[in-house]
Amino acid sequence: MADAHGSGPCGRKSLRVQLPFRPFFFFGFKHMKKYDYYRPSSFVTKRTPRRRGKGLKPFFILLFSLFILTAVIVGLSKGYQAYASSDLSNWQPKKVVVSGIDGAIYKELQSVGQSKINKPFTFKQAADLKRQLEKKYPMLREVDVSRGLFSGALKIKVQRREPVAKFVLPEGTVRYIDTDSTVYTDPSAVLKTPVPFVELEGTVPEKLSGEFVALVQNTLRLEKELSFAFLRFNLTKNEVSMHMPDGTIIEFGPAKELKEKSRRAAQIIDWCRRNEKGPQKMDFRFFEEGQVFLTQIK
Repeated sequence: MADAHGSGPCGRKSLRVQLPFRPFFFFGFKHMKKYDYYRPSSFVTKRTPRRRGKGLKPFFILLFSLFILTAVIVGLSKGYQAYASSDLSNWQPKKVVVSGIDGAIYKELQSVGQSKINKPFTFKQAADLKRQLEKKYPMLREVDVSRGLFSGALKIKVQRREPVAKFVLPEGTVRYIDTDSTVYTDPSAVLKTPVPFVELEGTVPEKLSGEFVALVQNTLRLEKELSFAFLRFNLTKNEVSMHMPDGTIIEFGPAKELKEKSRRAAQIIDWCRRNEKGPQKMDFRFFEEGQVFLTQIK
């Protein structure tokens, strides 16, 4: 579009030309789209309408709340019934349940429990009975005495010790050693498998060293190589010796590293048998220095 105006400063007519308004960025976008230069901005995304839940969440919350409420009501009801019948304040056993044992000890424990029937039996009395049973029956371990508040049962649960060796005291009393190195008596012991005989010298404590028990267990695993006649443990000197059926004597010395010493002794005995060396006396007193002394026994 052109307009003619009056004369200018030089007496000439001026001509003003007005172009149609077209913003550059419109032109630019159109141009880029035309030639595939245009890429939409990464932050310009199409919003999708959010899907609303179907209303199940409130239903599950309500169902869970009803479950908890029911459990609380039932628990309070049971507690009230127990309290109303003096089961909590003055609980009395109606029956006895003994588990983990059989034979004569089972009958004795049943008799002990029967003496508590229909008599007040508190938590303190249960703890006292547990200590009494542990003292009276040293062959039992993990003794547990509990009260069934709702079942009305006095429960006595025990476990019998499993011996790994036995020995005889000078007065003739037989003692056993179990896996946790406890020394105990068991007049009615029923051995599932034969246990080795151990000769103890000196005062016998309630527990022996773990090293000694490990030696006995290791010799049981090495039965062919170390099938000894008897094992001697001097408690005063803390020294161990082993006597074999063919007359071989193994002096292990101090009661330490006995598991490693027994393995080495088994290797030496096997070598002597293959080479027909006859009975030997082995001295392990210098085992820590890597030396084992052999002496031929005539």
